[in-house]
Amino acid sequence: LTETSDILKPWSFNPLSQTQHDEIAVDRRIDRIRPGYLNNGPLTPGGFGVEYRTVFFPIDGFDPSGTDVFVPKAIKYPWAPDTYLAFPGMYFHYHDDGPATRWTLGEKSRNRGAGPIEVQVAVSRDGLTWRRYPRPAYVGIGRMGGLDLHQIYMGQGLIRRGAEIWQYFFGNVEYHSTFKRGPKAIYRTVQRLDGFVSADTRYKQLGEIKTRPFVFSGNRLVLNIDTDATGYAQVGILKSDGRIIEGFGVEDCVYISGDFVATEVEWMDKGSDLSALEGQVIKLVIRSRGTKIYSMQFVSR
Repeated sequence: LTETSDILKPWSFNPLSQTQHDEIAVDRRIDRIRPGYLNNGPLTPGGFGVEYRTVFFPIDGFDPSGTDVFVPKAIKYPWAPDTYLAFPGMYFHYHDDGPATRWTLGEKSRNRGAGPIEVQVAVSRDGLTWRRYPRPAYVGIGRMGGLDLHQIYMGQGLIRRGAEIWQYFFGNVEYHSTFKRGPKAIYRTVQRLDGFVSADTRYKQLGEIKTRPFVFSGNRLVLNIDTDATGYAQVGILKSDGRIIEGFGVEDCVYISGDFVATEVEWMDKGSDLSALEGQVIKLVIRSRGTKIYSMQFVSR
């Protein structure tokens, strides 16, 4: 990652020597072929190695050894003020790492090539600090449209159609660096608006989420939530010191029951109008059972 205030001026770039790359590689999981942009041969167009800050990378103690990160396709999410998304391809290679029981998967006789690639999702609030969610895989390998896919690469961008998000990805039946060629296809994925990550609660017991203190503008709180038929959620509004605001406690909240992209939260005596609280420092507490909460926002209606 690099930043600039004027994209029309050349960006500063100081190439590192092979010795400098080797020094960095002592503590960093980077490819032994350095700089990284030489990986595809001498005719590959110039690119970036580790001269700039690395944002997407395998994490020791989190990712398996021999895991590489490809083409994250980072994007500013158009339908929220401070949300960034990325869809890195995670490559689990069968050779050069791990025990012999893993290396053998890459033998030519198995026709698997060097390994499979899945797509995961990563999120950020500022585009600089990212958190990746590996499971469930955002787009995993497997059978889709009659093909058994072993490489997935997400396309760039998001398309909104009403309450749905459309994306396109490239699927390949071949493993990476395979010995056996096969068919490929372009696929469309469809999911709910804001449906990238959810806060889930168990079916058999209540779960609770408490927010940090914040100030909102608007007069309605709406949730993107799926309780299915037998789950439910309730929301309480607290003062900055944690005390319940009268009439807006969790127990006062009308049950939220159903599958909604933008349902208004309502309290028994106060209704759903939050105009009186606009501009105050508050916290929210959400108690739910057997639900998936995707997003919340304050709107003016």
